[in-house]
Amino acid sequence: MHPRERLLRTISCEKADRVPLYFRLFGFRPPEHLAWSNARERLERWHSLGVDEFLGTRPPVSMHSEVTTRSWDEPPTSEMPYTVLHKEYTTPSGTITQAVRWADSEEETGWCRQPREVQLFDDFNVPRAVKHAVTGPEDLPALRHLLGDIDEASLAECRQQAAELKKLAEEEGSIVVGSGLHGTDAAIWLCGVEGAIMAAVDRPDFFEELLDAIHYVDKRRVEVLIDLGVDMIARRGWYDTTRFWSPELYRRFIKPRLAELVDMAHQAGVKFTYLMSCGVTPLLDDFIDMGIDLHQHIDPVQGGDDLAAVKAKLGGKVASLGGINSAITLGSGTKDEIRAAVKHAMEVMKPGGGFILSPVDCLFPDTPWESVQTVIDTWREMCDY
Repeated sequence: MHPRERLLRTISCEKADRVPLYFRLFGFRPPEHLAWSNARERLERWHSLGVDEFLGTRPPVSMHSEVTTRSWDEPPTSEMPYTVLHKEYTTPSGTITQAVRWADSEEETGWCRQPREVQLFDDFNVPRAVKHAVTGPEDLPALRHLLGDIDEASLAECRQQAAELKKLAEEEGSIVVGSGLHGTDAAIWLCGVEGAIMAAVDRPDFFEELLDAIHYVDKRRVEVLIDLGVDMIARRGWYDTTRFWSPELYRRFIKPRLAELVDMAHQAGVKFTYLMSCGVTPLLDDFIDMGIDLHQHIDPVQGGDDLAAVKAKLGGKVASLGGINSAITLGSGTKDEIRAAVKHAMEVMKPGGGFILSPVDCLFPDTPWESVQTVIDTWREMCDY
């Protein structure tokens, strides 16, 4: 079966010729014999091993044209033994400031190195913030200027790139996935975990207004991605997990907005995938109710997911991607342990279709190639239906 057809049938919860195998990459460096320099070569290298692949695009965004920024550093003190990075955003509706501790560690190199300048949306803002960008309703008028307008000047270039990706996907066998939808992750980056959750509990009107501002931009991005002709739209949900939110809070604040994005995609004939790698089990009925097409990423180790329970609940309704852990199982597991993990995932999740085997949630720079090869070899033994 053509790889593109295999992926689309699997995401539709149909049985393809075999279970797809997919590797999400995050700083991973392939061995020399697989090295690539562009998207076409990456597809060709993975396809030579039988591995399927996604191609990605996202809309161009920019802050309001009248926004100005100022950045400065505050050197370490006896009370704060870190350099503190400050950033000030001056908008037509007011000023927003944020401050984040900076750790110039040699261990944080390359793909995971903290930028020297504060970013409005960044995971480093969550554990290292000295002052979050948004602390109350008074920040919302200015925030709306920062959330990102669609940059019309670069939209034409984006359309050209998306057309080239679609052509490549048709020729080499892949699907084009559109991203850039931040949802509640943006609220966490802006407010911090505690700030966002306590706002939902103690100041729900403010939190609703914050989510509405983010949601407005997400809807605009869905419209653009549909116009670009993507096969599937992805929404981040790393911070949507029940490790942070109770199911009640999830259903009040997160689910209605996410369901609207899913409906927008489906009305245009576009698939929708949702990324969440832990605390998933209490929300499986919600995934079905919203019409999610593909859930990424089911993880039996760090995510604590019971694969059999997930299969029993989602089978035939929502496709699943994952099944094995990357950081621990691939990162430090023996060959026998990796083989056992792949076999268990395939035995439980394979029947009936709708499953893409994938290490959760990605291959890292320190993921041993020997571990990846073991996954491929074991998958080959069991992938055919």
